[in-house]
Amino acid sequence: MSCDVARFTITKGLDNNFVFTIKADGSTLPMEIVAGSDTFTAKLVSLSSGSIALTKDLTIVNAVGGKVSLTITSAEAASLTSDKGSKVDRYYLLPTYKLLLDCRTTNNGNFIAKVPEVYVD
Repeated sequence: MSCDVARFTITKGLDNNFVFTIKADGSTLPMEIVAGSDTFTAKLVSLSSGSIALTKDLTIVNAVGGKVSLTITSAEAASLTSDKGSKVDRYYLLPTYKLLLDCRTTNNGNFIAKVPEVYVD
């Protein structure tokens, strides 16, 4: 999995679309996704309680290039909790969730990819 941003941030008030590139174990090349049999599910888990805040199926964007897409709608983002630091520190964002991608693939078996810190702005 690769992500082109330094911090994974969900923005409230907008539809958020994230594209992930799935890679096979031990390779830097994208894994070819088998449409129809490979499935990808995202779970947004609260860091404080461990409860699941959101579960979504990912959409295959480019099977040959190993790309899948996660869309979090404005309504779904509005229900998420945001946490900020103190005024002295300019109200910096604090991570409130982690993202788990449950991947079930033909070419690489079953595995979980993790984004350990998810921020909500």
